[in-house]
Amino acid sequence: MSSSKTTHLVIIPTYNEKENIFDFINELCNFDISILIVDDNSPDGTGEIVKKLSSVSDQVNLLSRNSKQGLGSAYRDGFKWGIEKQYKYLLQMDADYSHRFEDLEQLLAESHFQDVVIGSRYISGGGSVGWDMKRKLLSLAANKISRIVLKSNINDMTSGFRCYSERAISLINFQNTKSDGYSFQIEMSIRSIENKLSIKEVPIIFNERRLGKSKMSRRIVLEALLFLANNGVKRWLNIKIN
Repeated sequence: MSSSKTTHLVIIPTYNEKENIFDFINELCNFDISILIVDDNSPDGTGEIVKKLSSVSDQVNLLSRNSKQGLGSAYRDGFKWGIEKQYKYLLQMDADYSHRFEDLEQLLAESHFQDVVIGSRYISGGGSVGWDMKRKLLSLAANKISRIVLKSNINDMTSGFRCYSERAISLINFQNTKSDGYSFQIEMSIRSIENKLSIKEVPIIFNERRLGKSKMSRRIVLEALLFLANNGVKRWLNIKIN
């Protein structure tokens, strides 16, 4: 266990988050949690900032990687690190302030009672701020299509704000996931369903990032579409994805 003796580890992938990371980590340190930043060799010096913070706070940990390897890969490495350190709960969160700290409190509270807790924009009380109507409709449609194609009852399949228990991570067999981007969140959601884990969605408000550049790309969208096409048939034929 980490020297901070907490049971919860928040895993945060970063790439060029220099403008946000210092204040973000300092605010996150107000919670009774440990923090793992998985940095993909950010050329803007994000990793150096985290390294300095980790030298003065037992709550902050840095996992440096040699190159930009993708979101799913970052979480796989983060989960592995957390399991090795014997954390009981592993959370995913973004470093750009799109996920609110008040919503983090909900995930932490529910984590003791569920295998998987998902911060959802698409249940009562959830939503997004800073998106135009076109982006909101696209996101909502993508999630509805994912639910239908993959026979899922999860409302927010692509949410990156979530918590897994140690038990859930072990049963999901996360090491064998292949996806990155949105499709990683979808794949983890389906594996949670297939393993009959207890899943609860809690409402969150998703904020448009404060500073820095969005990591969204056509490649990420295409990967998600290919995942749906490749795995939708498996779900309808009751063939396990993992």
